[in-house]
Formats: sequence, structure tokens, C-alpha cells
Amino acid sequence: MIPKITTIPIQHLVSGDRLAIQVYQFSGSKPGKKAYLQANLHGAEIVGNAVIHQLIEFLLTLDDSQLVGEICLVPVCNPLGTNQRHHHFSTGRFNPYDGKDWNRIFWDYEKQDDDLAAFAQSQINLDITEIYSNYLKRIQASFAQELAKIQSPSGVPLHQRYRYQLQSLCLDGNYVIDIHSSTNQAIDYLYCFRVRESH
Repeated sequence: MIPKITTIPIQHLVSGDRLAIQVYQFSGSKPGKKAYLQANLHGAEIVGNAVIHQLIEFLLTLDDSQLVGEICLVPVCNPLGTNQRHHHFSTGRFNPYDGKDWNRIFWDYEKQDDDLAAFAQSQINLDITEIYSNYLKRIQASFAQELAKIQSPSGVPLHQRYRYQLQSLCLDGNYVIDIHSSTNQAIDYLYCFRVRESH
């Protein structure tokens, strides 16, 4: 199966280098759920990239009839963090512009919605699939308002533009996995829940 590969620009550096993220989208011949996996949000956590690249190699051996739904893979999801160096060591845990942890920059719908309890009450007698659909539409509408801020002439900080790009890739995902790992000192291990292998 051949993936659709998309390159999304993140930042143009003074040196002339352009930082971007690359997205590998594998779509099965039958519609289904979407799984989204990203790795290397913190600059030194490179092991997750190896996991994603092995998954890409495996998916390339499949026929699209063997996959139901979609798998979206984003290795090196934070090139800004990956390129951060201090004394020959890749740190990349914090945004160098404002000091925020890269894993704490994301838009959180529940903190934005003042009336979540009222929404839940209005859905109480509905079928679970309808509740899911209504909630997803509500989140997407609120996220669309974020885009208006991102595109405003006054501009926004880099971390807001970056988080919008990353979150827009997984907003419709049924399964979202952000692989946090270690440096090359722990390359042999990926911890997961054994009881969830069949999911």
C-alpha cells in the first residue's frame, strides 16, 4: 500500500532552512476508524520515530484491501524541538521562545467550553453514536474559531500556529497516540498495554 505523503511547513529559519512535518496517510479500501500516531514531540525522544518507521515499512507490504479505515503517521512531529541543541545534547523539551513544555501547549476544548454540563444534559436521552457525532461537531466548530485567530493579521505566537497544525491532523481521529520515549540510550523498548493488543 502506498501512502499519501504530505509536507506541512512549520517555520522558515533565518539560516534559510525550512522546518516541516511529514505526514504519512495510509487509507484502506474500506472506510472505518482513523488511528493517528505521532512521535518525537520532545526533541530528545527519538525512539518513537523508529517505531513509526517500522510501522511504515510494515504497512508498505500490505494491500489496501487489508486495511479498514485510515492510519495517519507523523514521525518527528516537532522539528523545532529536534533541532534544539545545548552542548552537543538534544534537549528540545521546551519551546526556546517562551520556555513552555511542548507537551503543554495544546488547545484544550474542555477548558474553552463554558457550558459543557448543559451540553451533556441536552444529550442524555440520545443514542451514544449520536452523542459522539454531536460532540465532535461541537469540538470542530470551536476549533474552527482557533483558525480565525491563527490567520488574523496581528498574528499569534509560534507555539499556537504549531499546535494548530498538529492538532488539525488528529482532530477527527478515533485513536490518538503520542509516543513519548527516550533518547538512543533506550532504543530497545516501547512500553504498551498487553491487554489492548487486539484493539
